[in-house]
Amino acid sequence: MPVSGRLDFLFVERCRVGLEDGVPVVVSVVDDDEITTPIPAARLAVLMLGPGTSVTHGAIMALARMGCLLLWTGEQGVRIYAAGKPGGASGQHMQKQALALTDPVARLAAARRLYKIMMGKDPPAGRSIDQLRGLEGVWVREKYTRLSTEYGVDWRGRNPKISDQANQAVSQSTSTLYGISEAVILALGLSSAIGIVHTGSERSLVFDLADTVKFVTVVPVAFRVVAENPGMFGRDLSGAVRRACRDLFVRERLLDRLVTICKHLVFGDALDCH
Repeated sequence: MPVSGRLDFLFVERCRVGLEDGVPVVVSVVDDDEITTPIPAARLAVLMLGPGTSVTHGAIMALARMGCLLLWTGEQGVRIYAAGKPGGASGQHMQKQALALTDPVARLAAARRLYKIMMGKDPPAGRSIDQLRGLEGVWVREKYTRLSTEYGVDWRGRNPKISDQANQAVSQSTSTLYGISEAVILALGLSSAIGIVHTGSERSLVFDLADTVKFVTVVPVAFRVVAENPGMFGRDLSGAVRRACRDLFVRERLLDRLVTICKHLVFGDALDCH
């Protein structure tokens, strides 16, 4: 099944992922009883494996055959440490990506496409990528401030290392978006390391793709959850944000949208999802 026709992601922790009658399952312990839950892997884009999770070799093989991306994450999925590779990778797509994004003219054109989607209008003409990034920084700060005012949330600036409620919620929401963005990129046979605006990271294109929709999807969700749950922190807050993001992804068919955006950014394909 192509990635655009899949569900989004599932986060599990403190459990065992195994294989039962050829079906990947999650085995967890609740009140000393083992609970076995089938994983809808054939329709799942990303399985996020949190702390305390063990995975059998058979389960990994089955998930790989089904094209489900595995992400090994930190507590509540806030950090991603490693990623498996789903099926469907294409060497031709990666070669085309490398040729396009290593050419300065083509890369600048791709950056302009990215910022147009992100900000909703054409960026100023005659600007370099570094200059466009400077404009982005101002736009992002204003966007955070506007959202904090809209939702009545205390906001003192974006800092992933600060554990205040709003920053924690934003970190969790963007982590889930990075997960499905990476699934789209790998399923299309592209390299997540060859970015447009972001460079120097193994997930540069993930950050680029996520940035196009971040402020119209997961960041407003994070602020809304904080506004609706004053005083909620830690695992409860992370879980509430993750579930709200999951519902948004399904409702908005975000995987389909990200597939179209990714092709538009990298290859210049027509954009018909807005």
